[in-house]
Formats: sequence, structure tokens, C-alpha cells
Amino acid sequence: MIKKILVTLLILILVITISIVSLIVFVDPNNFRGFISNTVKDKTGYELSIDGNLRWHIWPQVSILTDSVKLSDNGSQKPILTADNMRLDVELLPLFSKKLSVKNVFIKSAIINITDESKGNIAKNKVEKPSNTITNGPTDLKDQKSSSNWEFNLNKFEIADSTVVLQHNDDLINFRNINLVIEQNKDKNISINLKGNIDKNQQDIYYIANASVDLNQFPEQTTIDLKKLDFTYKGITNSAKELKGSINGVFNYQQTPMLLNSQNLSFSINENHVTGTINADLSNKPYIDLQLNSDKIDLSSILEIDEKSNEKIANQQTSPVVSNITKTTNELSFLNTFNAKAKLNIKQFNANKIILNKIDVDITNNDGIAIFKNISLDFANGHIDATGVANGKQKNTLIKLNSKITNINLNTFFNQINTENDLDGLFNATGDLESNSLSGSKLLANLQGNLDIVVTNAKLKNMNIQSIIQNAAAQYSKDVITPENQEKYTQFHKISTNAYLKQGNLEFSTLSASSETLDVINGSGRVGILNRDLDINLNLKMFGGWNGKSETIGKLQKLTIPLRIYGQFANLRYQIDMGKLITDILSDKLQERLDKLRDKLENRDAKDHSKSKSKAIDILDGLLKK
Repeated sequence: MIKKILVTLLILILVITISIVSLIVFVDPNNFRGFISNTVKDKTGYELSIDGNLRWHIWPQVSILTDSVKLSDNGSQKPILTADNMRLDVELLPLFSKKLSVKNVFIKSAIINITDESKGNIAKNKVEKPSNTITNGPTDLKDQKSSSNWEFNLNKFEIADSTVVLQHNDDLINFRNINLVIEQNKDKNISINLKGNIDKNQQDIYYIANASVDLNQFPEQTTIDLKKLDFTYKGITNSAKELKGSINGVFNYQQTPMLLNSQNLSFSINENHVTGTINADLSNKPYIDLQLNSDKIDLSSILEIDEKSNEKIANQQTSPVVSNITKTTNELSFLNTFNAKAKLNIKQFNANKIILNKIDVDITNNDGIAIFKNISLDFANGHIDATGVANGKQKNTLIKLNSKITNINLNTFFNQINTENDLDGLFNATGDLESNSLSGSKLLANLQGNLDIVVTNAKLKNMNIQSIIQNAAAQYSKDVITPENQEKYTQFHKISTNAYLKQGNLEFSTLSASSETLDVINGSGRVGILNRDLDINLNLKMFGGWNGKSETIGKLQKLTIPLRIYGQFANLRYQIDMGKLITDILSDKLQERLDKLRDKLENRDAKDHSKSKSKAIDILDGLLKK
């Protein structure tokens, strides 16, 4: 029995050996050169040139090896693909039936150029002809009359350790270390595995993708099941900080009309998870319907990386040369290229200390004009509502917002933006704002508009205006007593003003406020949001809380007292001039006493006509006139 088995194995080995030897002797792989080039030409329209002779490789897989290969478009300056070598793994038995069954096409160390120099007649024809134009070129090899008797099948396509050079406008993007495997699992169903990295300016993005593509109804319809697309970003500032993300979902594509929609779409960045749907009509002018939802997004780590990157770049670069020519381009012009509808719902959004809750955004874009139907969010224990428009049709950028701010807690607000302050209360405002820039660094400086502002339960910390006035008055009059154990703050029931926001400053010409003991009759000044400072002039009356003689206090209660408050938010100063006010009060008091003395002198015995009396009255008249 064992002898029979050994003999059988020996015969099989002998048959395989004879088959392989016969293949090498009787089948010249160079016979496939024209067939392979013609097949590529028929399928893609590109010219494939193979340098050197084709040769067999027997172990561990029967393969055809080539030297360097080039794939180019007719009329192009550079080939779209160059590779050091190419290997075609073929099945042995079909070769004897004149069938070239290729199990795997392996290309190593390829450089793929997708640039203007690699574009030729095929790229030009795509531009000149509409997307739905049916070309006269061959699309299916079965419909073509081939001059060769060979048949071609492909089960697997593989590219290893290769580079793709992609040109976007004037920028070149290099995709390096590409390893791509495309394998046919069953009839017209393929799997794609891809990994590599993008390296630019000492910043790396590593990616791994796995997808399944159903081509049963291709090109009319295609389904792409993106099982995963994982990526990692590493910057130059801190290698320990990484951005890790993942995308997955099912995408359905239809050619006529050209539609794209998604199912079970989700993506994440550093544990920030977002789900949503995308429906797009790409047949004419693209129309995109986007809906995104998330329970929580925290960008603190991302913003930390960006800040360090900007600092590093700023330290390395010299000051740029600024042109004197001012460009008047609309940053919103991209809105003209598509129409869209977008809804965004985020339960919580964190950026460093800033916390936003219940974010609800509804936006539409039609013919270059985006309309903000609703922007709603909770911030600093308060609420913000806004509607508006962004115009991409005109020459310059223009964004308009009609906003309503309700009960923003100023103490919480300043803490979240990491700014020390001496003002607390509930901030309310309504008004129309506009900006001519989208840039984050310029947005606040370019924001302008009118605001009606009301601050309720306001508290000016580290400054007691009532105590300031009394201390100033006490320096000029002994009738005013300096208070003891005064609070170190000033409270107002309400502060109201009409302000104009311009270049990062809130400017106002009218301001009123009231408290238990103070009334601000009128005020004017400026609050610097960018510089975090203020300069305000107040005209106020203090009608309560005085300590001293009632006669003098009564006059002080009628005074309009000017007070200037200025300085940085965390180090406010004041300026008050009580000298002239107290002098006026004392002058009035002296005037009253002199009037009483004159009346007393005049009312004395009319019979007294002494010279001394007449002289006293003359002196008194002179004082009264002064």
C-alpha cells in the first residue's frame, strides 16, 4: 500500500515537473507582451510599455517577471506610473488551454504621478465631453475582437512600497509607502486593503483602509462598504500627542442621475464620536443634504496641538514680506459651487474651558447665499439664539447675524475664556451683527453692529463706589463721616446701555444703572473686548448711605457726581474730583450764613446810625457780591 502511494506521488511530481519544463521550453512569456499591453489599452486607454524581456519565475508560484514598466497617456509629458518591476502570478493549467489566468498582479516601488505633466488626451477628453457622454472606445473586452487567442482573467492586484504624487492646484501632495491590495472575492465583488502615510513639513498622517465594493451593476450603480478607515496624525511639536480617528459606513453610488447616499455613517477623532447621513445629488450643480449628531465633542487636545504648532512655526519663520496690494476676494465664494442643507446637533461641545451645550444648527445654501435658519445653544448658564445670512455672491465677504443672548452668567463666561474680571451678573443682549471675515483671528476684530445690553444683578467687585464718594467727601468736609466695615463691591439692580461693537470695542454714549443707594443718570465710554480693558465716565447721584450732619448730607444727595472707571478688567482704577463739588457746597453754606447776618444787621434798631454800623454793612455787601 505504501509502495503504491509513493509511486503515485512520484508520478504526480514527475507530471508537474514535466509540465513546468514544457511550459518553460515551449511557452515564451514574451508572447504575452503585446497581449498584456493591448488588454491594458482596451480597458483603460493608457499605453503600457515593458522594458527588457519577460521571464518565468517558478518557485513558490508560477509567475511572469518584468523589468521596469511605464504607464502613460498619449500626449503627456510624463508617465502616470513607473515601477522597477512587475510580477504576474499565473495559474499553471490554464496556460495549456491558452488561457492567461492571472491570480495576482504585483507592482513594487511604483511612482504614480497625478499631475498636469502626466495628463494627456484621456484627461483632455474628460474635460471636453460631458460626464454622461458615451465614448466610442471599448469598455468590455468580451465585445472586442482580439487578434490574440489568449484569454485574460485577474483575481488580485497588488502595489507595494509605492508613492503617489498628487497635484492640487499648485501644491504637490506626496502619498508614501503605499501598500494596496485589490482582490476579487466572488463575481464582481472585490475587497480593497490600503495603507500608507502622507508626509509633509515634518507632519505625518498614517492611514489604514479596508472596504468591500459590489460591482454587480457597475457602472450604473455601486455599493461601497467602508469597513474602516483609521488614521493617525503626528505633528512636530509633541510626538506624544496624536490625533487618532476612524471612519466607517456604507455608501451607495448611482450614475444616472448621479446620486450618492450613506448608511450607518460614523467617524471619530480622539474619542469624539459623530454619526450622521450624507445624501448628495451630483448630476448637475451638486446638492448635499448633511445631518450630523454627537453626544460630546472635546477639542481641547486638538487645540493644544494647534497652539504649539503655531508657536513652533512662528519661532522658525522670519517675518513675511507683505504686499501693498489689497485683495478684495470673497471668502464665501465657495458657496456658489454647490447647494446644500445641513443640520447639526451636539449635546455638549468642549474647547479648553469653553463648554457649549444643546447645540442645534440648521443651515441652507442656495445659489451662493447661505441662510442660518436657526443657531441655538446654551453657554455660561445662559442661552444664545441667532439667525442670519452669509453672502458668497458679492465682491466682499459678508456675514450677518440677528442674535439674542439671554442670562449669560458673566462670572462663568470670563472663567471659561480664561479672563480675570471684576464684573459679575446676568448678561442679556439683542442686536444685529455683521463681519467681513471668516478668519478666527480676525472674526472678533471685524465684527460690528448695534446691541441693546442689559445686565441684571450686576456686581462690581473690588470697588465700592459709595465708599469712594464718601471718602472723597470726608477729605473736604468734617460734616461727612468716613464709613466703617463697608463691603468691597458695588451692586446694581440693572445696568442698561445701547452699544456699538466695532474693531473689538463696545462703544456706548448712554448708560444708566440703579441700586439701593446709587443712580447712574448718564454714562459713556468704551469696553475693549480684545484688549480686555475699559474706560467709562459715569454721572451719578448717591441718595442713600451717607453718614454725617443732615444739612450737609441733604446737599450732597442732590449733587451729580462724575466718576471715571478705567484700566484692565482685573485691575480697575477710578478717578473722582470731589474738591470743586464740596467747595460749591461750602460756598452755598457760607452764602446762607452771610445772608442771615446781613438781615440781622439790617433789622436792628433803625435808630442806630453809627458810622461803625454803616461800615460793617458795606463790608458785608462787598462779601456778598463776591
